[in-house]
Formats: sequence, structure tokens, C-alpha cells
Amino acid sequence: MDRRSRRALGVALVALGVAAAPAQAAPGVSVSSLSSLKAGATAGTLNGTVVNDTGHAKRAAVTVRIFRRGTDAAVIGRTAVDVGAHGKADYRVKVALPSSLERGNYYLGACTSYGKGDGSLGCATAQDEVLIGGGTPVRPATARAAQAPAECGPGGRSLQPAGSRLYPETGNTGYKSLHTDIHLVYDAPSNLFLDGTYVDLQQRADKCLTEFSLDFERSNGYVDPSHPEVKGPDLTVKEITINGVPVTYTFKQPTFPGNPNGPDDPNPLAHAASNSNPVSASNPNPPACAPVGPEASLQGLQCPATKLVITPSAPIPAGTDFKVQIKYTGRPGVHVDGDGATEGWFRNENPAGDGGFMTTEPVGSMAWMPLNNHPTSKPTYEFWSTTNWDSATGTGRTAISNGRLIGFTDNAADALFPGGSRTWHWKSPEPIANYLVENSIGNYEMTERVSPSGTVYYTAQAAGISATRKVSNKAVMDRHEEITNFQIPFNGPFPFSTNGVIIGLPSVSFAEEMQTKITFQGGSISFGTFNHENMHQWWGDNVSEDIYERTFFKEGYADLSEGYNTARTAATNAGGLGTPAGDAAFEASLVTRFNNTYNGPNTSWAVAPSKPTNANLFGSQTYTRSGRAYIALRAILGAGNFDKASKEIQTTYGGSSITQPQQIAIYKKWLPVKTAGCTNKLDAFFQQWWDTAYTGAGNKPTITGPGLAGGGFYDANGGCSPYGTDTTGTVDGSVPATLSLTLGAPGTFAPFTPGFAKTYTATTEATVTTTAGEATLSVADTSANKPGYLVNGSFALPKPLGGLGVVKAYTGPASNDKVNATFTQEIGATDALRTGTYSKTLTFTLSTTQP
Repeated sequence: MDRRSRRALGVALVALGVAAAPAQAAPGVSVSSLSSLKAGATAGTLNGTVVNDTGHAKRAAVTVRIFRRGTDAAVIGRTAVDVGAHGKADYRVKVALPSSLERGNYYLGACTSYGKGDGSLGCATAQDEVLIGGGTPVRPATARAAQAPAECGPGGRSLQPAGSRLYPETGNTGYKSLHTDIHLVYDAPSNLFLDGTYVDLQQRADKCLTEFSLDFERSNGYVDPSHPEVKGPDLTVKEITINGVPVTYTFKQPTFPGNPNGPDDPNPLAHAASNSNPVSASNPNPPACAPVGPEASLQGLQCPATKLVITPSAPIPAGTDFKVQIKYTGRPGVHVDGDGATEGWFRNENPAGDGGFMTTEPVGSMAWMPLNNHPTSKPTYEFWSTTNWDSATGTGRTAISNGRLIGFTDNAADALFPGGSRTWHWKSPEPIANYLVENSIGNYEMTERVSPSGTVYYTAQAAGISATRKVSNKAVMDRHEEITNFQIPFNGPFPFSTNGVIIGLPSVSFAEEMQTKITFQGGSISFGTFNHENMHQWWGDNVSEDIYERTFFKEGYADLSEGYNTARTAATNAGGLGTPAGDAAFEASLVTRFNNTYNGPNTSWAVAPSKPTNANLFGSQTYTRSGRAYIALRAILGAGNFDKASKEIQTTYGGSSITQPQQIAIYKKWLPVKTAGCTNKLDAFFQQWWDTAYTGAGNKPTITGPGLAGGGFYDANGGCSPYGTDTTGTVDGSVPATLSLTLGAPGTFAPFTPGFAKTYTATTEATVTTTAGEATLSVADTSANKPGYLVNGSFALPKPLGGLGVVKAYTGPASNDKVNATFTQEIGATDALRTGTYSKTLTFTLSTTQP
């Protein structure tokens, strides 16, 4: 998120690019559904529906692809169907998966031209993933939890550490949040959740639970003085069940984490709001919640009852999976932060009764749904949002959520929606942190693009944005793939299966990195901020902070991405990245960015990034100071090592969160000079840049990095005095040149069936040991009899044997590496086959040019 200029931007951007007479989103043609391939099947016939919301009959060409991030989105089926004006038509399409797919999790998507003539698509995706080779777990493996105590008791009501002054009221313990289904029935004109709205929370008990809690802000009485349509929530819980059994519940005030008198301490001083610890001179306790602004009059007030405490009919045993269903109705709204800012569900009245725009960092999600509201709680999500839609005219509201669009269904008029409704179905197979859950609903025009990398990009703009502004916005949004590809070398593969942008109109003064649906406010998007928010898809989204105090962890990386973007422009002007002059210009730009901040007038030094308050959490220390710290760290480690460390963080902690010691441990691993002195100095570097507040003119961190302003890092001898005396010594051992190759059992195809078209596979395992700098394992047919084809005496198969050539290339040593050489043989339905065995003796070669 970029909240650095939130006060100045808020009002100015709201009026930017608004159409004089707002219209509803331009209708188009979309695939609304696609069935799933049967589990384990490699071919089949799928079916679905195409919907034409325009006033003209269309011939819709439907293309089915198989998607996985980082791979080509191969076309696996095509068909076409005629669709009448404001009508729909079913389709059937035969599909066959490519035989060359690597192990992993894929999904199928069907798209047709939206009809705008600009390449925009209307797509739906299959509900079930296609798991090749069994697939891979989405959530990273974690260590097995310690044995839970046998005795039963309540879960805790905070995930913040004892004494925390940042949102101590959020998060809950005693269980893990596994998956959440959100079912909204939303009437946009009245801005209300209607009957039928509920959430299903799939959870696993960490201990035997007699009760547990969630975070849910039912009301707060807030009304934006400048935009009275933006209000706090007014929600009512109707019923709660666990595994279908009704349970009792109540709302209670939070208390400060670690309260020795327990969460229901009768002393009002234990339930007070403040930006400070202790609360005040007259209240020695830590704060129990964030206040609703920084003013002195707001400190020490009683916390609202935002803890939804649920008591099951019988204790829930440790290790048990259970489903909590919460039915509720009313008006979603915004939460007020400790700095007076608002986030959550913003009402849009342009056009009147349009719907809502959602941006929720750090804790605003609880103003529209109950959840375990903490960044370490990361369930997967699925969304069903039913909202106003008139299928006769093809107009109404679009619901946009995280992940990929499964499709939508039109519903007949009923008592709730006399004009009809449409249910939008989205799915996120990847875990989502609390403040990144997206569910904007309104007159948005949404289309999709299929990128060369196999990622679907969603683009959505509010209908009230002027036509001219929409064109300029789209020019920036169309660079999403370019930005992503530029950032991948720094971070590793893009971590999600889709990506996208929502541009809304309400009075919101910050953009936010909502997972796979980046939000921009005020009807406009900027390229620089786009780089910032897309960087968050790795930093903050894929790998989240463990506590709010470490918001700087991910905002610093996002700020660094802005520096990378500026440096890319400098490199382009100097000849381009990859050229000596261009690469030098890139590095020089980062040095200038660091030095201008370090040597210039800056207020970042007065607040330690790891020790903010609610009032200054999104101050310059979280962005500028932290971003410059990463530039200095990059200089200390070296650009290559810094990128490797960043990628290791993504690989190790992707889908989860990371602590400060865990993060520092990885950087130490990639420190090029691993002496005690340099390790000690790196600890001092982090202490200075992350944990120290500097007061007084000129006081700031002294340890920087090679080539940067300040004290640098290494001494004249390449060591790190005075943090340790480094004396060099030598110890060595020799390794003889080795290239070792052994083969397992020969590869054998299943019997070839005459008259039936099929591609057969066979595998041989090779075991490789190489001490070379680089090596290549290859297989070839060196025979004189029909090379490259299986033979049966004088007969040869019509189609060549697949799998010959390079099996694996090594860029370094390997020991007892198990490699599968997979061969394919295509048999056609009309291929003549002779009784007997088709075979060929192949030659496996392990070779090197760098012994």
C-alpha cells in the first residue's frame, strides 16, 4: 500500500476523470461457465455457457486453454456458438491435455472476445484444478505443532505480542484458519447485505476449545464529514452454527495481550484505547485496542466490543476440523484507524446507488465480514456474490474478488431483487492475509487478457470514469505483464495464478496491493505506484509480516521497486539493461536515490521502522527509510546475493509470514564475507536501520554500504573492523574429476494397441555424479537401422521416438542426482503395427566442457 500522501490525495483524486453523466458499464460477451475435467483424465468433453449482454446477436468463438503461471497457456480446445441479443447459449468442446506438462497445479479457462475490438476477453475458469503428477501443495509444509495439552480451555483473543501498541485487539488463537467461503447477497442501491449473506470458516483446533473468538466490527457510528455516503458498518449477526449445530455467542471488549487477569478483566482500565504504552499517566496498562484517531481526547476511551466470542455446545477436541457458519445482514462500512484514516467498504455514489469499493489495510476487513483479523492468519478463499443485474438489458453490478473468476449465473427476479440478480463466483487457491481480501461490487467494466506467461490479467474500471480517462488508464494497466516480468528476476517466479487491477471512484486516499486485484482510487492509476503495488504481490501478499510492527518489511521492498523502476529508465536511456553502460546507469540511479535521502533533509530518522505507533505506522520510516535500507543491504551483499536472498525468502515463506530473525538469518546466509566481525556488523546494521530512533540534528544510521554515502560497511582490508578482528587462514582438500553415470531398469512402453490413437510414455532412471563446473546428460540413437525410430526387425514405427536429446543440463556439481529420462511414442489410429517387440538400444552420455 502507498499511504504516504493520503491526506493530500484524497479529495483531489476523487474528481479526477469523472464522467459528467455516468453510464453503466459497457455490456459485452463473456463465457459464464466451464465444467471441470474429471480427476486424472487427460482428455474429455467439457461444457459451459456463453452470455451475450449486448443488444446484438453474436457468433462467439470459445477457446479453452490450460493455465499455470510461468508456462505457455496452451490451447486445448476450440468451438463456436451463436448467442442472441441479451441471451445465452450452451456449448460443448472436446479437450486434450498436452503430454509434455510438468508436474504442478493447473486450471482450465474458456474465453471469448468481449466485443470491444481491443483484444479484451470474457472468461470463466473450471472449478477444479488439474493436478499433473499429483500436483504440488499450495501451502508450504510447516513443522508439526507440539502436542496440544489435554485439558480444555478458551482460545486467546489476540495474535499481537504482549505490550504491543499496534492493533492489539486483532487476531485470535486456539485454532488455525484453513479456508473461508464468503456468500454475499448485496443490494447495491441500498448498500445492504440481505438475508442469505453468510461466511463459512473452516478451522482446525490447536487445543481443546471451550470457546474461541473472531473479529467483527458491527458498528462504529462513523460518517465521513466530506463524503457522507462513506459510513461505518451497521451489521447484525442472525445465527451462528458449528458443523450445522446452533451455538451461543456474545460480543466482548478486547483486553491488552498478556493480561494476567484474563480477557474478561472487570477493570475498565484493561479495555482502553491508545496509541501509547502505557495508555496514559492515569492508566498504567498497555492499550487494548487502537483509538479512532491521534487526538489526545481519544486516548484512554473504552474499546468497542469487536471480539465475537463463540461457545460450542461441547468442547472441540484438539486437532479437530470444524466449520463455523455466521449469518448476518446490514450495511458494510469503513473502520477508523489510530491515525484517523479509514479503510474498508467505501460506498460509491457515482452513479447513485452504484455499490462499494474495497481497500482495507491494515484491519478494515472486519468492518464487512467476521474473520481472524491478523496477517499471520491466511486461509484460502472462495466467493459467491449475488447482486443486482437485469439480464434483459445486460446491465447491473459486477462483483470482483481475489483469484480467478469461475463464472457467473443469472437469477430470476425475486422478492430481494425485483429486477433480477447475478451471482459471481471467484476462487483463490492461494492463501490470503486478512487485509488483502477483496470484494468490490458496483458498475465496473471488467475484462480479461491472457498473457504470454500463462497468467490471466483482470482489468476493471468504474463506469463513472470518463471515456478519456479510461483510455489512459488502460494504457497503464496493459503494462501489468511488463511490470511483472521486470520484477521476476529480483523476486523469483510470480507467486499467484492470476493478477489484476480495479480502478474505483470513492474517496479513498491510498492504493492497495489487494492480492491479485490491486486497487486504485479516484478514477486514476499511475505507473510508478503500479510498480510499488505489484511488488507487494511477493512482499506482503505471498510473504506477509508476522506482526503489524513489521509493516516496514514489505513496504520497504515496495519502495525499492520504485527505485528499480527509476533505475530501469536510466538504464534504457544509457543503452539498455544488459549493456555495460545501461547496467552502470541502473546502479548509479540506485546510489543517487540512496544518497539523496541520506544526505538530504528527511524525517525518517526520528521513528524506528520496527517501533511505530498506530498514528505513524504509515510514515516515511515505513517507506523511505526502509526502502533505502534495502538499497544499502543490496550493496553489502552484492546485487546477485541480495536477489538470491530475496528469492529464498519467497521460496521458504511463500503462503505464510516471516519474523524479523527469520528474515535476517537468510541475509546472513548470503553475506559474502562470513566472518564473525562482518556478521556482527550486519546485526548492527539492522539495529541501526530498523530498530533505532534518532533524535537531534544529523543523527542517523552510520553503517551504510559500499559505494554509498555514510560509513560504508567493509574496511580497507575487506573485513568489518571494529566489529571483529578477521585473520585469514587456509584449509583445503582436493576433489578428483568425476563423471559417473548409471542406469536403472530399461524403459518399457505399455503394449501398443492397433487402431487406437494414443501417446505412450516410458521412463528410465539415470543416476548422475559430476564434479564439473557444468555438464550435460543426453541420450541419442546411434544405430544404423532407422535412427530415431523404434524397430521390429526390418519394420519401423511411422512416428519417431520422442525424448531424444538433452535430458538435463547441470550448471554445477551434483552427487547421486536421480534423473528420469522420459520417452514418448505416438501411435496413430491408422498406423500399421507388426506383431512382436519394437525396440532400440540408446546411448546415454554425460559430458562436460569444464572438467
